[in-house]
Amino acid sequence: MKNIETKWLQDFLTLAELRNFSHAAAIRNVTQPAFSRRIKSLETELGLNLIDRSKTPIELTLHGKQFKTTAQSILQQLDDEVNRLSGSSFLGRHTVRISSSHSMAISVLPKLHTCLFNPVLNTQLSVVANEVDEAVKLLIDGKCDFLFSFYEDRLQVAPYRSIHLGRSYLYCVSAVDEHGKALFDPAENDAVPSLDYTPESYMGRALQRSNRVLTQNTVCTSSMTDFIKALVMQGKGISWLPDYAIKDELAAGRLQILSAREPVPLDLYVYRYHSRLHATCEAIWSAMSKMSPIDGLLGRD
Repeated sequence: MKNIETKWLQDFLTLAELRNFSHAAAIRNVTQPAFSRRIKSLETELGLNLIDRSKTPIELTLHGKQFKTTAQSILQQLDDEVNRLSGSSFLGRHTVRISSSHSMAISVLPKLHTCLFNPVLNTQLSVVANEVDEAVKLLIDGKCDFLFSFYEDRLQVAPYRSIHLGRSYLYCVSAVDEHGKALFDPAENDAVPSLDYTPESYMGRALQRSNRVLTQNTVCTSSMTDFIKALVMQGKGISWLPDYAIKDELAAGRLQILSAREPVPLDLYVYRYHSRLHATCEAIWSAMSKMSPIDGLLGRD
């Protein structure tokens, strides 16, 4: 058993947040030399370098980023147990922090309700939806327990773990007229208005890798799938949209797939750090690992 003091963990988390020894020491109400010794004691006890002191502002090492999740989990578990014993914990709930891409938060997370809202676990979810790169950064920085996003090379190896939730596809779609016919067809007119993803967005990069283009008549670009979907539904142009986001619209005949454009595959994942999480998070992870691919995707084998 490592001889680690809880105040060292709190010191470390404060430093990880502020990235400055003097500022963190002031917050922790100790002198900077004493604060630095406590951080060094934590590193010595762990046998790991947690802080890259050569950078200004300081940065966490890879071990530091991974241990940040561990430290947060340890302190949360201790706080939960103290509150439970004292009777002050609100319904004994543990907060599970989730980071997600916008489109998955809206269309995919609700499909996981049996795992995430298991009444036996008595959890409280804290969900932050961002653009993909920002959502990924929250996991890398140790600011969430789970990340719901797409395939990422850097998250497929240690210190991360992942579960493949299912395969989705980006389909090229158009709104329809009163007769149910597509408003636009690039096979007949290569100048129809197109609604494109920004090149730096995840969807934009996925389409670039697959060499998928719409038309030269781009009338709007955005990184947000739901914004593009709204414009497509208003008849402003054609675009690529993930099947999980347009299932209802396709079923109702309000959107039509332009079959001349081959769909682009998207693999959906949930990621976490390898470090052991709170028991509630571990139970959710175990439930997700046992479930079948998400129902409702239009994916093809």
